[in-house]
Amino acid sequence: MPKKTLGAGFRKREDGRYESRFVVKGKRYSVYADTLAECKEKDAQLREKIRKGLYIDNQNITFDQYYKEWKAARKGTVKGNTALNAESRYKNHIGPALGKRKVVEMEKREIVKLQKDLAKKQKPSTVNATIAQVKSMLNSAVADGILTKSPAAAVKPLKDEGEKASETYHRALTVEEQTLFAELLRPEWYYELILFMLCTGVRVGEAASITWKDVDYINNMIHISTTQSRTEEGKYTVGSPKSRTSDRDIPMNEAIKEVLKSQKNKLKMVHGNVVQINQNVFESFTGKRVYDATVNSAIKRTIGRMKENGLETEHFTAHALRDTFATRYIEQGGSPQVLKTILGHSSLAMTMDLYSHVLPNTKQQEMDNIKIAF
Repeated sequence: MPKKTLGAGFRKREDGRYESRFVVKGKRYSVYADTLAECKEKDAQLREKIRKGLYIDNQNITFDQYYKEWKAARKGTVKGNTALNAESRYKNHIGPALGKRKVVEMEKREIVKLQKDLAKKQKPSTVNATIAQVKSMLNSAVADGILTKSPAAAVKPLKDEGEKASETYHRALTVEEQTLFAELLRPEWYYELILFMLCTGVRVGEAASITWKDVDYINNMIHISTTQSRTEEGKYTVGSPKSRTSDRDIPMNEAIKEVLKSQKNKLKMVHGNVVQINQNVFESFTGKRVYDATVNSAIKRTIGRMKENGLETEHFTAHALRDTFATRYIEQGGSPQVLKTILGHSSLAMTMDLYSHVLPNTKQQEMDNIKIAF
């Protein structure tokens, strides 16, 4: 039986990758890919660019020009928010510093300089995210055959010696704050939504995408299988959860059921005593999508009322509701392992890092419950 060929101009390299070589008007071109199908697709795209006069050869392509190719190659493979963050980092930091440089001429010292300049005004984790993006782009340039080695390969990330997440932005309300907050929240349209978040620990995007069919009264569960996020163009859409572990079921207790009952009654008043199973559980007062900003505005107004009632409260956003739920859960004897699944964390270490500050407060109570006979 004759050996199956890959096609004219295609070959499999020793490193396992595929390569296509061809000549146009005496000039040699090549593309590389991990699979034959991807290599053939890149081959066709390159030929079309050359035909239209749009191709920029490897020796002359700038970082700005390569960013457009890198961005296009990632389209559909990363979530909208991820793409938006990458666009922001490139537009505000990477492009102004490196955009006009030819990729083949870039040097390690330029990337180190960018890192040092950013470190003067940003925290290490933010700087590291930007440099990681530069590294990703240059690694892709190596894979595309533009470079033989990335000049950023030996650039080390900055050490982040700041406080742990549990000691910084992950702030939970005290019991006093929580009680007054819930009381003064009543005038807000998003009263039930915010209480729902406080009782379940869900994110705003998750709460905004829940429909009544996700509320499973038979199995006493709320199914979190979607979330609201933004596309690469900045538009809001409903899609898969933040991560695989974010797709989860949350058991309902009486407090959650009361909040849902109140919300259903509110919707019946608005929609004429009819609530559809595919209808969102929570919606804006105009019947449209719920956004983070409007929820945070309701929280901000409530904080103002708390201060008017004599309780000076540090500003917080909707994420504090998730932290408050987790803190009360642990304080009242809940298992960190179970909390991990309710919050949709990918690891127990993540849960412990965020909420370990609560555990010392429960040690005495738990020790008092241990009975050892002797």
